[in-house]
Amino acid sequence: MLTERSANILKIIVDEYVRTALPIGSETIAHKYNLGVSPATIRNEIARLERDGYVLRRHISGGSVPSDRGYRYYVEHLMQKTDISTDEQLMVSHLFHQVERELEQWTRLAAALLARMANNLALVTFPKAMHSSFARVELVSLQESTALLILLLQEARLKHQLIAFDRALTQEDLNAVSRELNDLLSGLTWSQILSYKGELTPLAADVKKTIAEIMADEDKRSYEEPYIEGLRNIVIQPEFSDSREIIGIVDVLENKGALKALLPEVPNWDGVHVVIGGENREDTMRGCSMVLTLYGIPGEVKGALGIIGPTRMEYGRAVSSVRYLSSVMTNLVGDLHKGR
Repeated sequence: MLTERSANILKIIVDEYVRTALPIGSETIAHKYNLGVSPATIRNEIARLERDGYVLRRHISGGSVPSDRGYRYYVEHLMQKTDISTDEQLMVSHLFHQVERELEQWTRLAAALLARMANNLALVTFPKAMHSSFARVELVSLQESTALLILLLQEARLKHQLIAFDRALTQEDLNAVSRELNDLLSGLTWSQILSYKGELTPLAADVKKTIAEIMADEDKRSYEEPYIEGLRNIVIQPEFSDSREIIGIVDVLENKGALKALLPEVPNWDGVHVVIGGENREDTMRGCSMVLTLYGIPGEVKGALGIIGPTRMEYGRAVSSVRYLSSVMTNLVGDLHKGR
């Protein structure tokens, strides 16, 4: 733990650097803040912070900027809570009321609001059931022995897959299989479908197996594709004036697989998680911080939402925005499931 004086100076350096994006010198701190000590004492404290890895200087004669370790200490010990204003809460409530029960619109709206509130890039994933359930299936003839399987899950997710048969089938044949399965499998999970021992026609049994495989694959995926809003908010930051840095970040954002790999940084349902700079798994994201959390119903349905920005972000505002939008989305998902 830092001494009270050292912690106070570190907080000043972080707050000033977040606000100005400029290194902070001891003279600036001495003149702007009444700390009751001499500039020489402040210099000594900053030197100690630098020696211990909380701040760094890009030039020997220049001012100090926070290091990743300094930001981590700030987030865990010094960050002030920033409440979401009543006006913002009313705005959020009004906008969500307008989209009513349109689940896909919830995620798009949450991403747009989060980007606006935190002035950074926001991502929000569609809420995903931990165990998908069968709603209905339709088989559409494409060729004599090939059909398009359209599977609707009870979580309002559609899955499509081509399925080949060992003989020619008419659309009437396919409709009969669909009716047979829809009557028998409604509400079942993939494991229940796979272990279903009821009497089925051979054709329906083959389709049943394919449905179970599709649903099992769906359940293996932790998150849906995220919606992204606010890329411009980080592109214009001075940290990313080097086009090579921003190109690397954009590459990660466009690579959905790489982006979803960032989400397991949220280990559980325990609050908001802040990932700072070098703590990121992706090398190209080492100049960024992420503020992430989960929403939904533990054990039943979950989504993730968060903010990505430079390490020089307003962490208090970011954490408060993420926490608030998470509570809004959790309440919406909970109400939707109660109404089913």
